[in-house]
Amino acid sequence: MRRRKGSGSLGVLKRVTSVFVSFEIPAAKLNELLENFYVTVKKSDGSDFLATSLHAIRRGLDRILKNAGVGFSITSSTFSSSTKKLKEKLWVLSKAGMSGARARNIVYFSLSDEEEMWQAGCLGDDSPVTLLSTVVKYNSQYLNMRTLQEHADLMYGDIELLKDPQNQPYFARTDSVKRESRSGATRVCHGKIYHEHSRGHKQCPYCLLYKYMYTHRPPTQMEAKSPFYLTARKEATDTGSVWYEEQRMGLRSLRGVVPNLAKKVKLENCENFTFVSFTQVSRRLGSHSCCQ
Repeated sequence: MRRRKGSGSLGVLKRVTSVFVSFEIPAAKLNELLENFYVTVKKSDGSDFLATSLHAIRRGLDRILKNAGVGFSITSSTFSSSTKKLKEKLWVLSKAGMSGARARNIVYFSLSDEEEMWQAGCLGDDSPVTLLSTVVKYNSQYLNMRTLQEHADLMYGDIELLKDPQNQPYFARTDSVKRESRSGATRVCHGKIYHEHSRGHKQCPYCLLYKYMYTHRPPTQMEAKSPFYLTARKEATDTGSVWYEEQRMGLRSLRGVVPNLAKKVKLENCENFTFVSFTQVSRRLGSHSCCQ
């Protein structure tokens, strides 16, 4: 069941409950439908609801069904399998930084943590995995990408190579693929990446992103609607070769990029590090500004 009209979880709730109540669906069948609903429900733009919103949808549905006198609750043991699906979805959302709850113990990388990653060879362009990890890091920092969903939905054409009024090149996340359906939509930058050679070109966010997008990428995956993150090849050391497969990077692998970096430099509670953990290391540039 995908959301079509209306805004927020309220619109979804109204449509779902009207269907369930109108057709007097039996509890067992409703349980099956809810299993699919919790896993697949999306916003109109294709993104996931926050975990708190999904919780609210369930509570509202249960309340309306009770008021309609259906004689059961979707929180009862009859709905154990759909409840399990809900918990699994909530876990995924929370791990992706989409809990919606006020974070009390956000774990950030320190400057020394990042320096150790560079020295240990976890970041850079020495291998397909390290280059990909570095691109994820810089996209999180400079392109305002804080959640797993934002990274997973990113398309090749959503990041454009532009020039500013001083004729300086930069990469910008413009979400141009998502804007295609909105005629006349203003191009908006959600962040910019310029050359930065204060620590040498080996750590330059622009140079490394350029290598990922143009040097080591399969030509067939340079279409606007190609997935941005691709599966890294295990063995690819030639500096001029294709380093990535012609397939989208798996969600589990993408989610594990940041915790794996934390693990490699022997930090505690590695699973608590997310894409947000990089945002304190350096300021995000050009957030939500108009592109030239």
